[in-house]
Amino acid sequence: MNKAKTKICVCGCTFRRPKGLRDLISSYKTIIPPEGVDLRFVLIDNDVNPSSQEQIETAAKDFPWPLQYVHEPDAGIPIARNRALTAAGRDGYVAFVDDDETVTPTWLTELYRVATETNATFVQGPVRMTVEKPEDRWWLDTIFFRQKEFADGASRHESWTNNVLIDLDFITRKKCRFENRLRYDGGTDTLFFRDIIACGGKGFYAADAWVQEVQPPGRLTWKWAINRQFRYGSTRAMTALLRRSRPQATLYCLARGTAIAGVGLAMMLTAVVKGKRGFADGIALLSRSAGILSGMVGHRTLEYARPAA
Repeated sequence: MNKAKTKICVCGCTFRRPKGLRDLISSYKTIIPPEGVDLRFVLIDNDVNPSSQEQIETAAKDFPWPLQYVHEPDAGIPIARNRALTAAGRDGYVAFVDDDETVTPTWLTELYRVATETNATFVQGPVRMTVEKPEDRWWLDTIFFRQKEFADGASRHESWTNNVLIDLDFITRKKCRFENRLRYDGGTDTLFFRDIIACGGKGFYAADAWVQEVQPPGRLTWKWAINRQFRYGSTRAMTALLRRSRPQATLYCLARGTAIAGVGLAMMLTAVVKGKRGFADGIALLSRSAGILSGMVGHRTLEYARPAA
Protein backbone atom coordinates (compact mmCIF):
# COMPACT_ATOMS: atom_id res chain seq x y z
CA MET A 1 0.00 0.00 0.00
CA ASN A 2 1.35 3.40 -0.97
CA LYS A 3 1.85 5.84 1.86
CA ALA A 4 -0.39 8.91 1.61
CA LYS A 5 1.46 12.04 0.56
CA THR A 6 1.83 14.90 3.01
CA LYS A 7 -0.11 17.96 1.88
CA ILE A 8 1.63 21.32 1.72
CA CYS A 9 -0.22 24.46 0.68
CA VAL A 10 1.99 27.47 -0.10
CA CYS A 11 0.08 30.70 0.53
CA GLY A 12 0.68 34.36 -0.12
CA CYS A 13 -1.43 37.45 0.48
CA THR A 14 -1.22 40.32 -1.97
CA PHE A 15 -2.53 43.85 -2.33
CA ARG A 16 -1.89 45.87 -5.50
CA ARG A 17 1.68 44.73 -5.98
CA PRO A 18 1.74 43.26 -9.52
CA LYS A 19 5.51 43.32 -10.03
CA GLY A 20 6.23 41.71 -6.67
CA LEU A 21 3.53 39.13 -7.34
CA ARG A 22 4.99 38.35 -10.76
CA ASP A 23 8.46 37.84 -9.30
CA LEU A 24 7.11 35.68 -6.48
CA ILE A 25 5.17 33.42 -8.86
CA SER A 26 8.22 33.09 -11.11
CA SER A 27 10.31 32.01 -8.13
CA TYR A 28 7.65 29.50 -7.10
CA LYS A 29 8.24 27.72 -10.40
CA THR A 30 11.87 27.03 -9.44
CA ILE A 31 10.93 25.11 -6.30
CA ILE A 32 12.29 21.58 -5.98
CA PRO A 33 9.47 19.96 -3.99
CA PRO A 34 10.19 17.65 -1.07
CA GLU A 35 9.75 13.95 -1.77
CA GLY A 36 6.40 12.44 -0.84
CA VAL A 37 4.56 15.76 -0.83
CA ASP A 38 1.31 16.83 -2.49
CA LEU A 39 1.96 20.48 -3.31
CA ARG A 40 -0.46 23.26 -4.18
CA PHE A 41 -0.49 27.07 -4.08
CA VAL A 42 -3.07 29.65 -3.00
CA LEU A 43 -2.81 33.41 -3.50
CA ILE A 44 -5.18 35.70 -1.59
CA ASP A 45 -6.09 39.00 -3.25
CA ASN A 46 -6.99 41.43 -0.44
CA ASP A 47 -8.16 44.26 -2.67
CA VAL A 48 -11.81 45.33 -2.53
CA ASN A 49 -11.83 44.73 -6.29
CA PRO A 50 -10.26 41.54 -7.73
CA SER A 51 -7.29 43.47 -9.11
CA SER A 52 -4.91 40.48 -9.16
CA GLN A 53 -7.34 37.91 -10.53
CA GLU A 54 -6.34 38.08 -14.18
CA GLN A 55 -2.63 38.02 -13.37
CA ILE A 56 -2.90 34.99 -11.08
CA GLU A 57 -5.32 33.02 -13.23
CA THR A 58 -3.14 33.62 -16.29
CA ALA A 59 -0.09 32.41 -14.37
CA ALA A 60 -2.00 29.31 -13.27
CA LYS A 61 -2.38 28.09 -16.86
CA ASP A 62 1.25 26.99 -17.18
CA PHE A 63 2.10 26.63 -13.48
CA PRO A 64 3.74 23.32 -12.46
CA TRP A 65 1.27 22.71 -9.60
CA PRO A 66 -2.32 23.70 -8.80
CA LEU A 67 -2.49 27.47 -8.29
CA GLN A 68 -5.72 28.88 -6.84
CA TYR A 69 -6.86 32.49 -6.85
CA VAL A 70 -8.93 33.58 -3.83
CA HIS A 71 -10.52 37.01 -3.50
CA GLU A 72 -10.87 38.39 0.05
CA PRO A 73 -12.38 41.90 -0.25
CA ASP A 74 -12.58 42.52 3.51
CA ALA A 75 -9.50 44.66 4.11
CA GLY A 76 -6.82 43.71 6.61
CA ILE A 77 -3.73 41.51 6.75
CA PRO A 78 -5.05 39.15 9.47
CA ILE A 79 -8.30 38.70 7.57
CA ALA A 80 -6.42 37.76 4.41
CA ARG A 81 -4.16 35.38 6.35
CA ASN A 82 -7.13 33.70 8.01
CA ARG A 83 -8.71 33.26 4.60
CA ALA A 84 -5.47 31.59 3.52
CA LEU A 85 -5.64 29.20 6.49
CA THR A 86 -9.20 28.27 5.54
CA ALA A 87 -8.17 27.67 1.93
CA ALA A 88 -5.19 25.56 3.05
CA GLY A 89 -7.42 23.06 4.86
CA ARG A 90 -7.10 21.15 8.10
CA ASP A 91 -4.23 18.71 7.58
CA GLY A 92 -0.65 18.83 6.38
CA TYR A 93 1.22 22.12 6.35
CA VAL A 94 0.76 25.68 5.17
CA ALA A 95 3.73 27.85 4.16
CA PHE A 96 3.67 31.63 4.03
CA VAL A 97 5.89 34.15 2.27
CA ASP A 98 5.23 37.82 1.45
CA ASP A 99 4.40 39.23 -1.97
CA ASP A 100 7.58 41.33 -2.02
CA GLU A 101 9.83 38.28 -1.64
CA THR A 102 11.15 35.50 -3.85
CA VAL A 103 11.85 31.93 -2.79
CA THR A 104 14.87 29.74 -3.54
CA PRO A 105 14.68 26.27 -5.14
CA THR A 106 15.36 24.34 -1.91
CA TRP A 107 13.40 26.72 0.33
CA LEU A 108 10.42 24.44 0.91
CA THR A 109 12.50 21.27 1.15
CA GLU A 110 14.55 22.81 3.95
CA LEU A 111 11.50 23.98 5.89
CA TYR A 112 9.90 20.56 5.54
CA ARG A 113 13.10 18.74 6.51
CA VAL A 114 13.36 20.60 9.80
CA ALA A 115 9.63 20.13 10.44
CA THR A 116 9.87 16.36 10.08
CA GLU A 117 13.14 16.07 12.01
CA THR A 118 11.86 18.08 14.99
CA ASN A 119 8.11 17.42 14.90
CA ALA A 120 7.72 21.19 14.82
CA THR A 121 4.48 23.11 14.98
CA PHE A 122 6.13 25.83 12.94
CA VAL A 123 9.48 26.29 11.21
CA GLN A 124 10.93 29.72 10.52
CA GLY A 125 13.45 30.52 7.80
CA PRO A 126 15.73 33.51 7.16
CA VAL A 127 15.05 36.49 4.92
CA ARG A 128 18.08 37.79 3.04
CA MET A 129 17.68 41.44 2.08
CA THR A 130 19.22 43.31 -0.82
CA VAL A 131 18.95 46.85 -2.17
CA GLU A 132 18.66 48.30 -5.65
CA LYS A 133 21.44 50.86 -5.24
CA PRO A 134 24.89 49.95 -3.84
CA GLU A 135 25.09 53.20 -1.88
CA ASP A 136 22.04 52.12 0.15
CA ARG A 137 23.65 48.87 1.31
CA TRP A 138 24.62 50.31 4.70
CA TRP A 139 20.97 50.44 5.76
CA LEU A 140 20.86 46.64 5.83
CA ASP A 141 23.60 46.56 8.47
CA THR A 142 21.48 48.55 10.93
CA ILE A 143 18.80 47.47 13.39
CA PHE A 144 16.25 49.10 11.12
CA PHE A 145 16.57 46.15 8.71
CA ARG A 146 18.99 43.62 10.18
CA GLN A 147 17.36 40.31 11.10
CA LYS A 148 18.84 37.76 13.44
CA GLU A 149 19.72 34.34 12.07
CA PHE A 150 19.99 31.18 14.14
CA ALA A 151 21.57 27.74 13.94
CA ASP A 152 19.80 25.08 11.91
CA GLY A 153 17.28 23.32 14.16
CA ALA A 154 17.44 26.01 16.85
CA SER A 155 14.35 26.42 19.02
CA ARG A 156 12.17 29.44 18.23
CA HIS A 157 9.48 31.00 20.39
CA GLU A 158 8.29 33.55 17.85
CA SER A 159 8.08 33.97 14.11
CA TRP A 160 6.57 36.00 11.30
CA THR A 161 4.70 35.05 8.13
CA ASN A 162 7.42 36.26 5.77
CA ASN A 163 8.99 32.78 5.74
CA VAL A 164 7.38 30.02 7.75
CA LEU A 165 5.86 26.52 7.59
CA ILE A 166 2.97 25.72 9.96
CA ASP A 167 1.32 22.46 11.08
CA LEU A 168 -2.33 22.79 10.02
CA ASP A 169 -3.60 19.98 12.23
CA PHE A 170 -2.22 21.66 15.36
CA ILE A 171 -3.65 25.12 14.69
CA THR A 172 -6.98 23.58 13.69
CA ARG A 173 -7.25 21.61 16.94
CA LYS A 174 -6.12 24.56 19.06
CA LYS A 175 -8.22 27.06 17.08
CA CYS A 176 -5.27 29.39 16.47
CA ARG A 177 -6.10 32.27 14.15
CA PHE A 178 -4.75 35.70 13.34
CA GLU A 179 -6.20 38.48 15.48
CA ASN A 180 -8.72 40.47 13.44
CA ARG A 181 -8.83 43.26 16.03
CA LEU A 182 -5.40 44.33 14.77
CA ARG A 183 -6.42 44.40 11.12
CA TYR A 184 -4.56 47.65 10.36
CA ASP A 185 -1.94 47.70 13.13
CA GLY A 186 0.45 44.95 12.05
CA GLY A 187 1.98 42.49 14.46
CA THR A 188 -0.73 39.87 14.11
CA ASP A 189 1.79 37.26 13.00
CA THR A 190 3.88 37.85 16.15
CA LEU A 191 0.75 37.34 18.26
CA PHE A 192 -0.32 34.28 16.26
CA PHE A 193 2.93 32.42 16.91
CA ARG A 194 2.90 33.42 20.56
CA ASP A 195 -0.56 31.88 20.79
CA ILE A 196 0.80 28.68 19.24
CA ILE A 197 3.56 28.51 21.86
CA ALA A 198 1.03 29.21 24.63
CA CYS A 199 -1.02 26.24 23.35
CA GLY A 200 1.97 23.92 23.64
CA GLY A 201 3.35 24.26 20.13
CA LYS A 202 7.04 24.10 19.25
CA GLY A 203 8.97 26.28 16.85
CA PHE A 204 12.32 25.63 15.15
CA TYR A 205 14.63 27.32 12.65
CA ALA A 206 15.69 26.17 9.18
CA ALA A 207 18.92 28.03 8.46
CA ASP A 208 19.03 27.12 4.75
CA ALA A 209 15.36 27.78 3.95
CA TRP A 210 15.99 31.33 2.88
CA VAL A 211 13.99 33.75 0.79
CA GLN A 212 15.09 37.06 -0.70
CA GLU A 213 13.59 40.53 -0.35
CA VAL A 214 14.68 43.65 -2.21
CA GLN A 215 14.24 46.82 -0.16
CA PRO A 216 13.09 49.60 -2.52
CA PRO A 217 14.54 53.12 -2.21
CA GLY A 218 11.26 54.39 -0.74
CA ARG A 219 11.89 52.38 2.42
CA LEU A 220 15.50 53.42 2.78
CA THR A 221 14.74 56.79 4.35
CA TRP A 222 14.93 57.99 7.93
CA LYS A 223 11.23 58.82 7.99
CA TRP A 224 10.06 55.41 6.78
CA ALA A 225 12.51 53.47 8.95
CA ILE A 226 11.74 55.42 12.14
CA ASN A 227 7.98 55.12 11.60
CA ARG A 228 8.33 51.37 11.06
CA GLN A 229 10.29 50.92 14.31
CA PHE A 230 7.75 53.03 16.19
CA ARG A 231 5.00 50.80 14.81
CA TYR A 232 6.92 47.69 15.88
CA GLY A 233 6.94 49.01 19.42
CA SER A 234 3.31 50.06 19.32
CA THR A 235 2.13 46.65 18.14
CA ARG A 236 4.33 44.92 20.72
CA ALA A 237 2.41 46.85 23.37
CA MET A 238 -0.95 46.07 21.75
CA THR A 239 -0.22 42.34 21.69
CA ALA A 240 0.65 42.49 25.40
CA LEU A 241 -2.60 44.32 26.16
CA LEU A 242 -4.63 41.72 24.26
CA ARG A 243 -3.15 38.68 26.01
CA ARG A 244 -2.31 39.90 29.54
CA SER A 245 -4.13 41.65 32.35
CA ARG A 246 -3.85 45.42 32.29
CA PRO A 247 -1.41 45.57 35.25
CA GLN A 248 0.77 42.82 33.76
CA ALA A 249 0.79 44.47 30.33
CA THR A 250 1.64 47.87 31.80
CA LEU A 251 4.52 46.44 33.83
CA TYR A 252 5.80 44.55 30.77
CA CYS A 253 5.67 47.65 28.56
CA LEU A 254 7.34 49.88 31.14
CA ALA A 255 10.14 47.39 31.69
CA ARG A 256 10.69 46.59 28.03
CA GLY A 257 10.32 50.15 26.79
CA THR A 258 12.72 51.51 29.40
CA ALA A 259 15.29 48.77 28.79
CA ILE A 260 15.24 49.28 25.02
CA ALA A 261 15.60 53.04 25.48
CA GLY A 262 18.65 52.48 27.66
CA VAL A 263 20.27 50.25 25.06
CA GLY A 264 19.37 52.76 22.35
CA LEU A 265 21.07 55.60 24.20
CA ALA A 266 24.16 53.46 24.71
CA MET A 267 24.23 52.62 21.00
CA MET A 268 24.05 56.30 20.12
CA LEU A 269 27.45 56.63 21.76
CA THR A 270 28.88 54.05 19.36
CA ALA A 271 28.34 56.55 16.54
CA VAL A 272 31.77 57.91 17.47
CA VAL A 273 33.24 54.63 16.18
CA LYS A 274 30.56 53.24 13.87
CA GLY A 275 29.46 56.52 12.32
CA LYS A 276 25.96 56.63 10.88
CA ARG A 277 25.41 52.91 11.50
CA GLY A 278 25.82 53.39 15.24
CA PHE A 279 23.60 56.46 15.14
CA ALA A 280 20.96 54.54 13.16
CA ASP A 281 21.00 51.63 15.63
CA GLY A 282 20.42 54.01 18.51
CA ILE A 283 17.61 55.86 16.75
CA ALA A 284 15.96 52.56 15.79
CA LEU A 285 15.80 51.36 19.39
CA LEU A 286 14.70 54.73 20.75
CA SER A 287 11.89 54.79 18.16
CA ARG A 288 10.82 51.28 19.13
CA SER A 289 10.88 52.21 22.82
CA ALA A 290 8.71 55.26 22.15
CA GLY A 291 6.26 53.03 20.29
CA ILE A 292 6.01 50.60 23.20
CA LEU A 293 5.36 53.34 25.74
CA SER A 294 2.89 55.03 23.41
CA GLY A 295 1.07 51.77 22.75
CA MET A 296 0.92 51.10 26.48
CA VAL A 297 -1.42 54.08 26.93
CA GLY A 298 -3.58 53.07 23.97
CA HIS A 299 -2.03 54.83 20.99
CA ARG A 300 -2.37 52.73 17.84
CA THR A 301 -0.29 53.06 14.69
CA LEU A 302 -2.55 51.98 11.83
CA GLU A 303 0.23 51.49 9.28
CA TYR A 304 -1.92 49.34 7.02
CA ALA A 305 -5.09 51.45 7.07
CA ARG A 306 -6.46 52.11 3.61
CA PRO A 307 -8.16 55.24 2.28
CA ALA A 308 -11.84 54.97 1.53
CA ALA A 309 -12.49 53.64 -1.96
